Amino acid sequence: MKVQKTMRIAAAAGLALTLVAGCSGGSGGGGGSEGDPQVIRFAFAPEAVWDMMKDNGTLAKWEKDNNVRIETSTTWDEFTYFAGGHGDIVSMSTQETPVLEAETGIKTVTFGKYNYQRVPMFKRKGDPYKTLADIPKGSKICVSGPTSNAAFWGVLAKEMHDLDYRVGGGDFDLLVNDHFVNPTNLLRGDCEAAAIIPEAAIPQMRKGELELMYDGKSPFQLYKEFAPNNDGLNHVSGNNFVATQEWYDAHPDLAAKFLDLWQQGVDQWKEQKPEIIQKYPQHFSVESEEDINYLIDYMSGDADWFVDKVAMDEAWIKNETQLWELMKHLHPDNPNYLAADAPTPRFEAITPQ
Repeated sequence: MKVQKTMRIAAAAGLALTLVAGCSGGSGGGGGSEGDPQVIRFAFAPEAVWDMMKDNGTLAKWEKDNNVRIETSTTWDEFTYFAGGHGDIVSMSTQETPVLEAETGIKTVTFGKYNYQRVPMFKRKGDPYKTLADIPKGSKICVSGPTSNAAFWGVLAKEMHDLDYRVGGGDFDLLVNDHFVNPTNLLRGDCEAAAIIPEAAIPQMRKGELELMYDGKSPFQLYKEFAPNNDGLNHVSGNNFVATQEWYDAHPDLAAKFLDLWQQGVDQWKEQKPEIIQKYPQHFSVESEEDINYLIDYMSGDADWFVDKVAMDEAWIKNETQLWELMKHLHPDNPNYLAADAPTPRFEAITPQ
């Protein structure tokens, strides 16, 4: 736990030095003179809906209508980019923001949501496991890393089964490999179950070689089964829109406009889901026509991990952020454990405009 966090801080510090050396511009959100567009510096992982909005003119029209320009940085490590201090908005999960604030001292504001935690638990066809409680203690489970979705599964294991689920200890032997390697690892018996991003296992799901545990539910669908104050809604975000507190307090109007852009994108996703998957299959890691069609069917049901509304209301925030209290129940050696005095990041319910 301490080694991993130290490495993350060091990487963030290195990135900050690099950016300071290479940049001499002012802070984000400002224009050079009257009439110049305001700038939002946004870091995001490769994303089909973003590419769609660029290709179909939605982004260009929004920028023109609002006199705003979005400068993007494509990265899979938004944590490090943001910690470097040279971004205005990033996408980040709910469980990551307390860690970011604790490690860097950066105060954040989460002001919108985009998609949910979606990494389900898989088993081989014919294996009897329905939940983690059915897997013998000491068994190997294939995972993608000690944090991220492991935070959710650690909380679920504790709250639903009183099990200690973590890399490097606990009731299971968690083996870390890439998502796209783990389907093969599971099939050949290297582990008894595996937490795998759905896109990495579409061919095996389509062929019936791998099956979902927990009655086919993803993390965001399972949270309501053990959340202290269950409101019956989907929770546990995989990507929220998170700004520095400094930027947000100076530009609340831009934050609201930014949500409007993404609401347009989400609406288009809901209306054109098959077409978007077919046009940008690389973002869903599918290639063959059979796998593309299977994914379209999978995403057409309750498994769709995109939110309906990017704005958060107070009731949703209250239930979502309960996750932090549950993370405090974890074993102190768990990388996802939160201390009693961990920061409580700020969430804001705002209306897109």
